[in-house]
Amino acid sequence: MKRRTFLKSVAGAAFVPSQLLASQDNTPSSFPVSIMQAGRSVTSGDLHLIGGELPADIHGHVFCSEGIPLEPDHLSPNGRGALTRLDFSPSKVSFLRKMIDTPSAIMQQHISYGYDSFKLLGGMAYYSPTMGFVNYCNTAPNYLGDNRFALSYEGGVPYEFDALSLDLITPIGHYDEWQSSLPPWMSPFIPDKWLFPQVRTTGHPYFDLESDECFTINYGGNISNTGTKNGFIRILKWDKQSPLQGWNIIGRNGKPAFIAATAHSLGVTRHHILVFETAAQVEPLRMLGISSVYAQQHRTPTWIIRKKDLNPERDYVVADYLELDFDTSDIMCNYDDHENEITLYGQYLGAMDKSEPQYTRDKRLFGGRTPSQLAGYPAAPIDVGGLVRARIQVQSQSVRQIHEDFRLIRDDQLFWDMNDPAYRGHFQFPEQFEHIYWAAVGYRKDHVIKRVAEAYEHYPNRRFTNDSLPQTDQPSALVHMDCLSMNLADAYQFPSDCVMRTPQFMARPNSTSQDDGYIFTAVVRSHPTYGIGNGKEIWIFDAQHLAQGPLAILGHPQLNFATTNHALWVAEIGPRPGDAYKANVGDFFSSRLSSHRSAIQDVIQQHILPRFG
Repeated sequence: MKRRTFLKSVAGAAFVPSQLLASQDNTPSSFPVSIMQAGRSVTSGDLHLIGGELPADIHGHVFCSEGIPLEPDHLSPNGRGALTRLDFSPSKVSFLRKMIDTPSAIMQQHISYGYDSFKLLGGMAYYSPTMGFVNYCNTAPNYLGDNRFALSYEGGVPYEFDALSLDLITPIGHYDEWQSSLPPWMSPFIPDKWLFPQVRTTGHPYFDLESDECFTINYGGNISNTGTKNGFIRILKWDKQSPLQGWNIIGRNGKPAFIAATAHSLGVTRHHILVFETAAQVEPLRMLGISSVYAQQHRTPTWIIRKKDLNPERDYVVADYLELDFDTSDIMCNYDDHENEITLYGQYLGAMDKSEPQYTRDKRLFGGRTPSQLAGYPAAPIDVGGLVRARIQVQSQSVRQIHEDFRLIRDDQLFWDMNDPAYRGHFQFPEQFEHIYWAAVGYRKDHVIKRVAEAYEHYPNRRFTNDSLPQTDQPSALVHMDCLSMNLADAYQFPSDCVMRTPQFMARPNSTSQDDGYIFTAVVRSHPTYGIGNGKEIWIFDAQHLAQGPLAILGHPQLNFATTNHALWVAEIGPRPGDAYKANVGDFFSSRLSSHRSAIQDVIQQHILPRFG
């Protein structure tokens, strides 16, 4: 496809006049600051059709999670969680939006003063010395089958929720089934009365609808690359009814596995499980208020486990270790692993730090400082990204990367801030990936932070140096990757005042092809389309014709979301089975009740136990 095809705008769609496109003036005012703000009350209604026409065969339900920063410097994707369900039919689209009320989020909402209150650490996590850490559970909605749904989060245990009410039902696993991720030397400083232990896991647990098994991880014990002798990774398996089964991962050298950064993604094939250490390093000094930057490494450490080695008679499993020679965050794999070969698809992040917020009065590389209303929005990438395919061969007692099959595609205009993927059967991998759609969130020169640029100045394989970084903004783009040819098949670049995140594939009825459907996107604009609404909009694309622009643009004054994360589409929803799993954690809270002051006791008795007891 020629370059001019990629640059087609919504002007190609019949309904869109030229004023829909904000001028490409690239001024600071073109960035939609409202992405840092959102409502926190329950809202619902029917979306207004701002432009275009809904496809006659569009259907199903999209669940979209988000993060709302609670104060300046709070990393926005990691903010207070909210969940929206959008119900699609050809005649209308209705929505319901609610806050994600985990027990810790409920407590934070009611206890806002005194020694017990939660304080923001380094823009990343809220912590109370008497109660523990807040779990916002806002990373990704997941489908478990049989009208059961879950929300996941890297900084806390996942929860099941009810698809109709959007209320949380139960944590997955009793709290006692999860191991604290804090290092052992911190144990003397942790009071027995803690209500919300610090648990680290993956942002994408895998709910296998073929085998009816669920896999996730629990890791910690170290802080970055310090204290790694106490580090651990536990692979957890769940049958959706019983307590969790767990195995400590041990390398071929007999040493325990550990993760120094984060584990945003988990890979599952028919016969293997892959644990990835992904590129989002949370520096220890950050929690003390020191905004140093530790550059991500140009690699992805990976532990490969054979499912047949998960012996219920043992508490450990031996895994093979491999370092992929690129860094990534969202990475998927073909479910088919015949001949013990695993094919991976992911972002190529390069000199980009997804865990790095802009802080108030941060020095910008091109002059000026970050204003408080933007403090907490992620820093801009320091180089253009890409998309990769990598392949692994699993041998009898080792693994190797098949380097001759490695493919990397980059685009200097479109591939800035490569983010969320979308594909048919989201969060359940197909036998073979053929089509993946990606959000490239874009590049804003005023979001290039000097300390981040200096940390990545000598990062490998850069296309742009600090001195050659663009002086003009690159808007968000929706891109379509052909996985078989490893080419960019199609793309749409948004107007300059838009930030687009959270694409999601919506299948056409009775279709089977991975590109036969529609792409849902969440868009925030500085200048609302046609001047209508609040600039928080839903744009719908034909998956086979992105460059034509959106088929429909929808919005509602009460649909007020902030920085969206991942989404999920399902064709149908219904009541959660009445006899489905529930981890009764009421005893956990009740046993600690008397150790807390009366205000905390009241929150537990009036708001937490009625929901989770």
